[in-house]
Amino acid sequence: MQALTMNNVGRRWSQLPKRTRRLVRRGLALCLLAVVVGLLYFLARDVDWPDVRRAVREMPKSLIALALGVAVAAYFAYASMDLLGKRYVKHDMPNRKVLGFAMLSYALNINLGTIIGGFGARLRFYLRLGYRKSVPTRVALFSAISNWLGFGWLAGAVFLSGLVPLPAGTPGGQAGLRIVGVILLAVSAFYVWACWRHPGRAWTIKRWRVVLPTVKMAAGQCIASAMSWGLMGLVFYVVLQGKIPYAAVLGVLLYCSVAALIVRVPGGLGTTEALTAAALSKFMPASEVIAAVLVYRAVYFLIPLVIALIAYGVLEMKWSAQKARSRRAVG
Repeated sequence: MQALTMNNVGRRWSQLPKRTRRLVRRGLALCLLAVVVGLLYFLARDVDWPDVRRAVREMPKSLIALALGVAVAAYFAYASMDLLGKRYVKHDMPNRKVLGFAMLSYALNINLGTIIGGFGARLRFYLRLGYRKSVPTRVALFSAISNWLGFGWLAGAVFLSGLVPLPAGTPGGQAGLRIVGVILLAVSAFYVWACWRHPGRAWTIKRWRVVLPTVKMAAGQCIASAMSWGLMGLVFYVVLQGKIPYAAVLGVLLYCSVAALIVRVPGGLGTTEALTAAALSKFMPASEVIAAVLVYRAVYFLIPLVIALIAYGVLEMKWSAQKARSRRAVG
């Protein structure tokens, strides 16, 4: 009955005029944006910022080091989806390069957006090594599907559990979040079912050919992605010093990811700060929550971005030097 209901909802949504669906999406984005802006206003007005600075300074260095270690593990978990993508696409790039390019792309993606990081960086790396454009395109698409597939399982279960603390005034409240959880679980389950029942089935979308992987590979996608998201939540849990239940911390971060996707803010800048402070301040002082968010952003976003930009520059110089040597040799 539930599957039938979800199918009916999906069918009715697809039957709506394209303009109506666009207006609904824009309306939802504007509502969420209004909530975020309001929360940011009250956050800036009510938070004791000297307390925030003091909380950041007093955070144990060993705790930050542990958070960095967990972040490295999360990046490796994300990069493992590109290793699965290598098997799916059947290209011959060495595993160490696949992992390195995937982690570099991920750091650029979560800070600067999908076009630059998720697709643009991979495209440049693979083309530099002589691969056709279709190879990084299919790898990036496979990785993106994997990423949101694991998100669907993890977020669906957490949202459905009712353990996610929500800021006051959240559109839909817990009931709406549970509906989102059901939808996410249904979509993820349908993908795995389709891979089980129809492995190898292909579609042509525009000029790209999309092929369903085996159910074994689909399971690998789910596990790798769920580990990546789960470890991301663990980074935030660590910098919160274990003062808030892990399920609540993970749920809020997953909810912030959905909100950032709707509002379309790279890295959830501002969205994460506002929503986490409003949702988690019931567990601990808002100044400590903000301090933890800032450390989390530095550990998971900013430090990897700096490393990625340096690595990107080194690679570009290396490839330019190789190209110059080749030209001299030909000349």
